Parts: sequence; C-alpha cells; structure tokens
Amino acid sequence: MKKFLLTIIFLLAFILRIYKLDQFPLGLTWDEAALGYNAYSILKTGKDEYGKFLPLIFKSFGDYKPGLYVYLTVPSAALLGLNELAVRIPSAMAGTFLVIAMFLLIKQFLSWPQAALGAFLMAINPWLIHFSRGAWEANLALFETILGVYLFVKFAESKKFYQGFLASAVLGLTFLTYQGAKVFTSLIVFGLIIFWFKQLSGLRKKQKFLVGLPVFLLFIFINLGILTGRTSGRLKVMSIFSYRRPAGEIELIKNEGGPKEKWFFPVFHSEVLSFTKGILGRYFNHFSARFLFFEGDWSNKRHSVPYMGVMEVVSIPFLLLGLATLFAKKRNNLEKFFLYWLLIAPLPAAITRDSIQAIRSLPMAIPLIFITSTGIFAFFDWFGKRKVKLLPLAGLVIVYVFNLVYYLDLYYVHYPFNSAKDWLFGYRQAVKFVEENQKNYQKIIFTQKYGQPYIFWLFYTRYPPLNYQRQAFLKESPYGDVGEVERLDNIEFRKIYWPADRANKNSLFVGDEFDLPLHDIVGQQGITLLKEIKFLNGNTAFRIVETK
Repeated sequence: MKKFLLTIIFLLAFILRIYKLDQFPLGLTWDEAALGYNAYSILKTGKDEYGKFLPLIFKSFGDYKPGLYVYLTVPSAALLGLNELAVRIPSAMAGTFLVIAMFLLIKQFLSWPQAALGAFLMAINPWLIHFSRGAWEANLALFETILGVYLFVKFAESKKFYQGFLASAVLGLTFLTYQGAKVFTSLIVFGLIIFWFKQLSGLRKKQKFLVGLPVFLLFIFINLGILTGRTSGRLKVMSIFSYRRPAGEIELIKNEGGPKEKWFFPVFHSEVLSFTKGILGRYFNHFSARFLFFEGDWSNKRHSVPYMGVMEVVSIPFLLLGLATLFAKKRNNLEKFFLYWLLIAPLPAAITRDSIQAIRSLPMAIPLIFITSTGIFAFFDWFGKRKVKLLPLAGLVIVYVFNLVYYLDLYYVHYPFNSAKDWLFGYRQAVKFVEENQKNYQKIIFTQKYGQPYIFWLFYTRYPPLNYQRQAFLKESPYGDVGEVERLDNIEFRKIYWPADRANKNSLFVGDEFDLPLHDIVGQQGITLLKEIKFLNGNTAFRIVETK
C-alpha cells in the first residue's frame, strides 16, 4: 500500500509537470532558446555556439551560464530534436524527482505518513510546478540541493565515505547549474556543518578533507572564473550594490538638513544604511502574504500566474500552526535545519535589484511545505479516534484539490493571455515566416526590441551549428550586461527606424507595432504589410513588412 501511494504521488507530480509541456508556458524565453541551441550544438559538433570544445561555462549572450543544464538537454535534443519539449524536459524531470528526494529526506527523521504528506504537497505546489515547466536552471539546482542534503544526512548517520563524497559532489554540481547557488549552496553547506557538527566531529581529518573536496573545488573554480577566464558582468548588473543613489538625491538630503547635516548624514543617510534598508525590504517582501498567497511575483509575469500567490491560500493556517508546533517542542536536526533554510532562502533574491524574485527565492518552497505538513499533522493530532479524523481529512483533501484545479485553470486558460508578451510569444511564427521567404529579399531587418532575436533564429531554423560557429560574434555590452549579435547571413538584428529604413529596397522588416506603424505602411507605394502576429489578447506581437 505504501509503495502504491508513493507511486501515485510520483505520477501526479510527473503529469502536472509534463502535460502539454511543449505548449505551456506559451512561447520560449531567450535563456531557454540559448540552452537548447547550445545543447544542439554540443550534440552536432561537440562545441558551443562560439566553437569552444565541451565548455563547463557557456558564454551565450555574455552572461556565462553554468553548463550542466545544457549537457542534460543533449539526450532529449537527440531523441526529440531541437524544440520546446526537449529543452524543458530536464527541468520537468528534476521537479518530479525533487518530490521523491523530499520524501526520502523527511523519512530519515519523521514518520512515513508525514514524509508522504510532504511529498504530496510538493507534487501539487504551484511554485514548484511553475518552475518545473520551463528550462529553469534554478529548479534543477534545487533538486540537486535536496538530493545532496539527503545524502549528507545519510552520511552523517552511517559514516559511509561514499555517501559523504557523493553528497559533496552533488552539492558542488549546483555551482555548475545555477548562478544563485554561489550564495545559497554555500549557506546550505554551512548549515549542514553546524547542525550535524556532533556527528561530523568523530571523523578523521583525512575523511573530512576528502568528503569536502568536490564542493570546495567546484566552488573555487566557479567563483574565481578559473574555468572561464572571466566572470559574468551580468552578476554585477543584477546586484543591488551596483545601484547607488543618484548624486542629486544625496545633495538634496544634505541641502534640506543645512549646516548640521554634515554630522547627521553619515549617521542617518549613509550609503551603508541605504543598502541595508534596500536589502531588508527585498528580504521581507518574500515573507509577505502578497507574494506568498495573493499575488505572487509582481515584478515579472514569467514567474507566477495571475490572481494567486506562489503558495495555496488553504496552507495559511497550517503554516502558522506548523511554526507554532516547531517552536513549542524539542526539535530534531532536520526541523532546526529547515527553519534555518527558511531564513536564508530569500538572501540570493534580496541582494539583487528586483523588489521581489520568485525564481531566486524558489528554495523557500521547501521549508514552507515542510512546515505546512507539520501543521497538518499537528491539526489531526487533536482528533483522537480514526473515525473522527475522516471528516476533516476529507474536507482538507477537497480544499487542496480545489486549489489545484483553480491553479490549473489560471495556468492553462488565463496565464497565456496574461503573459504572452513576457514569454516572447510570436518569435516562432515570425522566424518560420522569414525562413520560408528569406531567399526573396536582399536584406532582412529583425527588431532587437524583444531581445536576442538571433538565438530564436538559430533555434527555430535549427541552424547548422558548424556554420554558425564560423561567423559567431557577440557585440559585448559596454555596461557589463548581456551583449547582442547584429548580423547573420542576410539578416540584420537591430533597432528599426522606419522613416529612414523604408528607403531600403527589396527588404523584409520584422518589428512591433511601433517599429512599423500602420499609418505609414498601408497604402504606401512599394510597401506591403505581409503578416501580423498577435498575442492572445489581440495586441500586435510582430508586423512583417516588405519593400520593393
């Protein structure tokens, strides 16, 4: 019966993550296309898009992506071809096996029913489902983290060397998976050492050294850029520390305070205090009911569905009860560790420029679900007899199923209308149209407005990697952010300035409604509107116009 129930939970998690994965989410992000095409390039040539042989870090747009996700995409690209499904399957499978890894971890310390409940809540959690249905490296890194923690606690109890070495290697792989792991995995390793210090203290020095070697070496290599020769300017652009207050704002504060402000400014208005307030504000945003239960990630529509938070509203009382229960009793190491996990999980998001970030704070879902399961168990402990428990149990199942159906309705019905632009819907249709007509034009100009059009051209046309490697050139950003590719064959990827560009003869233009205004196209001699690609809400995604 236990194996059957666990199988049902696993299948539920798998179905929720794999169903219509090639169609939802709508469109494809730049990073998904880049991960997919580089996997395709590795498959065909053994090199990335720039011709580097089997790199561990991929230059991509100049953001230097850790490469494990790319290599995990190679088998699915070989089996399915280069498409959305092939790119997203590694994340979907990681999200599915995350459920099993969580079950195994909880079962090390608590009862089978509580471990199964935790796995079930993981399977149906909107936050985890959402980021399993896209090529999100953070989701893969989260699976590696849970698996690494499980192997570590097994090692701490058994003292079997292979388990410790494997735990260290798996945790180290997070550095080759996701940029945010530089902070989060380091804090996780620190927590494991603190909470299992007693068990580790009996190890010989040689054992400690060998067990910690994989995670230490991978951390050093990635953070010092030894493997790449450089680090990503993208990290600097995203960091909150790169955004000091404008000089005008500082001058205004000083002028308002008058002569005495020279004494008060360093105390009350310093940059250190400003950054501290900014980080704390971002940190506590992730604990807000607005984010967790009612609105989700309000800064980026790609990160959550509309009209609900990243957690189920029904979990609120059980989450509060779970916290009360944990603080009211003597806690085991796992319970202490999950409370520590909850406190550190928002830190990678808090030190970035965004006010809220559902992807960088994704690890928060793990302790929140564990605490919720603790609250549910405490709730049912109040009922003595098994028969008395059946009614509230049935009610709880109905409410959670209702929440799941509500989420699925939002995700499959309303979310495509709400987020089509954010998911870059229309690139595939535009690329396919241009590919069919490319030979008819001397020049094709493709807007850069939505970002990185070249990678969608490579992805959707399955451009031969060897041919692209011979001409690949990324124009680096002078501001340290991602760069741009400006030309490929007879295609220019750039901003369209229609008053001047309309003079180009025998050319094809792909832009949005502002790049190519209808009033300056329809009825104009030698200019023809060939196609309009619409978002689901009826707004224009792309216009395709030819000049003769």
